[in-house]
Amino acid sequence: MGICFVAIGDEILRGETREGNGAALAEHLAGLGLRLDQLRAVGDSKPAIAATLADLRRQPGTLVVMSGGLGPTDDDFSRQAVAEALGLLLVQSETAMAQIQERFARLGRTMHPANAAQAWLPLGAKLLENLHGTAPGFLIHVRDFAVMALPGVPREFAAMLDDHLGTALQATGHVAAPRTELTYRLFGIPESEMQGALAELPRYDACAMRSLPTWPEIRLKLSSRGDAAAFAVFLEAFRARLGRFVYGQGDGDSHAAAVLRELQRCDARLAVAESCTGGLVSHLLTEVPGSSRTLALGVVAYANAAKSSVLGVPDDLLRDHGAVSEPVVCAMAAGVRARADADVAVATSGIAGPDGGTPNKPVGTLCLAIADRDQVRAETIVLRGLPRGRFKTLAAHLAFDRLLQWARGRPLP
Repeated sequence: MGICFVAIGDEILRGETREGNGAALAEHLAGLGLRLDQLRAVGDSKPAIAATLADLRRQPGTLVVMSGGLGPTDDDFSRQAVAEALGLLLVQSETAMAQIQERFARLGRTMHPANAAQAWLPLGAKLLENLHGTAPGFLIHVRDFAVMALPGVPREFAAMLDDHLGTALQATGHVAAPRTELTYRLFGIPESEMQGALAELPRYDACAMRSLPTWPEIRLKLSSRGDAAAFAVFLEAFRARLGRFVYGQGDGDSHAAAVLRELQRCDARLAVAESCTGGLVSHLLTEVPGSSRTLALGVVAYANAAKSSVLGVPDDLLRDHGAVSEPVVCAMAAGVRARADADVAVATSGIAGPDGGTPNKPVGTLCLAIADRDQVRAETIVLRGLPRGRFKTLAAHLAFDRLLQWARGRPLP
């Protein structure tokens, strides 16, 4: 008896990443005390999909969760392949057709005739309503083998897992044993170092852990093996040893949200001056509802002239030290803080690459400054070997980390 995930077509690319639907299913199952036994990827080919299902059918008690191939186009073969593998006819579901038509009507759109293909299901399949898109899913159970077919769009897939996975597990006799897990969000420590530190903590044996790196952070899930008192001892030691790297808790938390939460706690207003991050710091902050209570001003001063005219960076600093330097980034942070009359400000300037580096300032050089009403502190970090996008992402998270430490009253570099 096992559970297998099959990624179809374009979903192959998603299934190879930790953000993919396969990872979402594995995490969902883990929360129920179950595990994903296999993950397979199949192209948009009806014979290949049918052959994969036929192979999996040889394993008694298997539940196959499929993702993708339920769209209205000629390369969507999941319905036909399931029917072929199980020797079933395809029939049009009036209920599915009505749901599709109702969704288009609710959106004020005319349903294209091609969407009618999404209402065809293998004979005997249970319709799984999709409240988040046009493609319904289905569950077909033949003796000791079950297939749950879901859309490949990640948002729809995750929502339909919440709605329908329990029914599919019950169909194949998989008994869920939910457990309570604590989820911690960490930044600034490599996974290997985190593991080494955890293993040295007292009562590590009382903890069951799952590490889920999602660059540049780690989601660490901790649960008790049954000895609640010993687990409490472990958690206390964990917070003392690794609390510096923990910015938040829960799957829905974010680094930006943690920064805003801590700044709101100490009633501090924030201003941001960005060069190399190009507005990413401000963007991530404003993704958080209620950020306007804390973020007073965000400025992208990319050109030297803008640094001078908008933020008041002295021309001689730019001339003598260059835009990527601690004196300039200090002036940027102080300038944006003063203009917003904020309590704290962060500024970034760097060389994201792939060109522009020098022997003294190689590609990957990042200058970061924090200014408050009393002082300005800056640091230079070299982030080697990162593509441009990753450099900007890591720079933004480093800015969040320094703001978080400031808000918590901890020393800054």
